[in-house]
Amino acid sequence: MTSELKSLIEQIGTKSRQLHQSLVTERERVRSMTDEINRLNADISEHQNQKKAMEEELQSLQSELNQAREQVQVQPVSTNGVEIDVLVKEIDFCIQQLKIANE
Repeated sequence: MTSELKSLIEQIGTKSRQLHQSLVTERERVRSMTDEINRLNADISEHQNQKKAMEEELQSLQSELNQAREQVQVQPVSTNGVEIDVLVKEIDFCIQQLKIANE
């Protein structure tokens, strides 16, 4: 074989080994990235489950709040001056009746 042919064979061999090493490195990088993707997907799934549980709890609490609001009966306070005067007179009358009854 001529020296040129031997040189070409050596260059091809060197290039082949370099390509093989690059391939091995890239495969490892892909494997690492795949592991990271799987981990992140698991995290996403866990967070989605937590979100769903929180939404269900929120629905439950809102339902309880609505039920509690329905059970509470609020009586409006009258700001009508006439009604207040009538009530004050009734109270005064009741106090006078109690004083008379206790004498």
